[in-house]
Amino acid sequence: MRPGGAGPGRLSDRRRRVGDRPGQAQALKLANNFLSATALAATSEAVAFGRGAGLDPTVMLEVLNASSGRSGASADKFPSEVLTGRYASGFSNALMVKDVRLYLEEVRRLSGARTLGAVTGSVWEAFTAAEPDADFTRIYPFVAGD
Repeated sequence: MRPGGAGPGRLSDRRRRVGDRPGQAQALKLANNFLSATALAATSEAVAFGRGAGLDPTVMLEVLNASSGRSGASADKFPSEVLTGRYASGFSNALMVKDVRLYLEEVRRLSGARTLGAVTGSVWEAFTAAEPDADFTRIYPFVAGD
């Protein structure tokens, strides 16, 4: 178990009340996973672009993580899963597609903004169709065309 991480049978040791109405925690989970999906796909595209321009991905991530481009994808997923070639975060692309779909359904129901959601959803749908049940961090080689 990582310090501050989840214990046996638990998702997280960090619990927080997010609202008084049923479904609000689920809405926050969907918003979080949408941001994670978007950040990982966008970081994949940016790193692939940088590689094409001759940049070292490790150097790119050092600079991005000290700049405004920092995200969970650049600070955590890329160093631990993508650059190492592990692609074993324990979360599948199928689960990410499910959460992005649910997010988009809720956005439609609430008549919210969904421009980026539609783009993010189509990227994850294509990735999951090409590589069913792959680890979600494998989106990098999919986006990069590797």
